[in-house]
Amino acid sequence: MKHTVNFIWVEIRKSIEGNKTRSLLTGLGIAWGILILVLLLGLGHGFEDGVFKMFQGFSQSMVYIHSSATSMEYKGQPAGQEIFFTSEDLDYLKTNLPEIDLLSPETTKLCYVIQRAQRYVYETRGVAPSYFQLRLLNVKEGRTLNPSDDIEGRKVVLIGSNVADVLFYKQSPVGKTIHINDDIFTVVGVIADNILNQYEARLIYMPFQTFTRYIEPDTRFTTMVMSLNSSITMQKTQLRIRNFLAHRFYIHPDDDKAFYINSMEEQVKAFNNLFSTIRKFLWFMGISTLLSGIIGVANIMYVSAKERTREIGIRKAIGAKQSTIKSMFIYESILITSIAGYSGMLLGMGILWLIGMFIEPDSLLFEKPSIDIVTAITATLVLIISGTLAGLKPAAYAANLNPIEALREE
Repeated sequence: MKHTVNFIWVEIRKSIEGNKTRSLLTGLGIAWGILILVLLLGLGHGFEDGVFKMFQGFSQSMVYIHSSATSMEYKGQPAGQEIFFTSEDLDYLKTNLPEIDLLSPETTKLCYVIQRAQRYVYETRGVAPSYFQLRLLNVKEGRTLNPSDDIEGRKVVLIGSNVADVLFYKQSPVGKTIHINDDIFTVVGVIADNILNQYEARLIYMPFQTFTRYIEPDTRFTTMVMSLNSSITMQKTQLRIRNFLAHRFYIHPDDDKAFYINSMEEQVKAFNNLFSTIRKFLWFMGISTLLSGIIGVANIMYVSAKERTREIGIRKAIGAKQSTIKSMFIYESILITSIAGYSGMLLGMGILWLIGMFIEPDSLLFEKPSIDIVTAITATLVLIISGTLAGLKPAAYAANLNPIEALREE
């Protein structure tokens, strides 16, 4: 058996060396197909990682609830009534819905910030301390807002990196003061840079109680943020929240315009489904390109079998088995596709590495492209299967040749 295998590989080597140009051109089609496949999958992987990096600043169980206006009459209440939340509504939901873990209001107002006789306009948000467990905002200096800040109504703020750079240049802002409208606030922390920092960098956060005391005396708000435990499915929980709010505000149960509920989990699932479809499409495109190379290998192997008809006849006349003849062509096909394919794969990975060199770490919506081990193993299996398929027809032709007729070939 070992002697037969060695004999086959010696014959394959002689066949390839005897047709170097033809073997090289045949391999180029396979190499190009795998190169395109690697580039498509690598770039797609980089884009997918970049998009999902957007969700790193959010708890996966986080839910946004935005109030709007009613669109249906109900119990004597006309349509078009605006809805506002209060702290009592938060307590009501927290008490009646045990699946709610964390809950925070989110209210916003544009404010004048005065520093060194210069006046700037920044969006200022009033939130509860639990907000920073929902949003997962990290700080590069100082700290986030804590429960004591909110309970005592402390005049403290957490600022974005852009606010810090504009107001304090390269100095540390922690412990320093800023003027917001007509009041003075102490900076306790600076938000660390992240993928969403293009927006977060220009925000100022302060405790909700402080916000309603010094910025906006109206304690009503239109947005609340919460996180949910896994006791009930997200869809059922959202339905329960909507029903509870409809009952509390005397809103028609079928009025879906009064509240807008936005779940991070559902967004992540939607993107997962989207990228699953994209990955399938990229594999289809890559394998379609590879298919042309496989057809090229099959044609060349068939031509090789036709050219070696007399040689095959001699081998069969002296006792060569059909399985041995088949193995010669199938192994040669696998060898050509494997060498060419791995060359294309390595070249593709090199190109991806070069592309990654030009992508900034904080690039928006795009991470450095790469190929994971699962994709590499899958591509290897594709190569082996491709080589086998390409050699099947030529191998069958060679194995089924009649020795007498083959010997008559000139």
